[in-house]
Amino acid sequence: MNDPLKTPTPDAGAINELVKTAVHSHRIKLRVLTAAAFVFGFVAVAASILIASLCLHQWPWQSEILKDLPYPKIMEQTKPNTESAEDRLNRIERIIHQEAFMTRMASTEAAGVALAVAVLGLGTLILLTVVVLNRRIALNQINDSLVQISNQLRELQTVRGGP
Repeated sequence: MNDPLKTPTPDAGAINELVKTAVHSHRIKLRVLTAAAFVFGFVAVAASILIASLCLHQWPWQSEILKDLPYPKIMEQTKPNTESAEDRLNRIERIIHQEAFMTRMASTEAAGVALAVAVLGLGTLILLTVVVLNRRIALNQINDSLVQISNQLRELQTVRGGP
């Protein structure tokens, strides 16, 4: 009768070489993915610093706009109006221009935040891939070790003439 447990066992050296080759291949992949994750992390940090500096750079302009805005009606009634119509028109045009520029800056910063979030997301996906590959490598190594131990136990049983 053919016993399914008595299959020919491959050479332990061949198994070790296969395991070493697979582990080496996975290590290379992990190094590449880890380096990519760090690069994307640093890019995200740099993008965040750039966005924060743009916001800080924008604050003085916002203060200037607030200073140029006309006073509330109560203040205007007590203050004599010495400004000509042309000066008022120029001031209003300048305020409108500054407000349009500030709106453009805000939209640029929002796009930068979106880009930073996308880069962080990509970095997270790469790190997740690294974790999954590490888990697979560990499980494959454990599985191969268990197969080797099982084969060694079978060989010991056949040498001793056990069941």
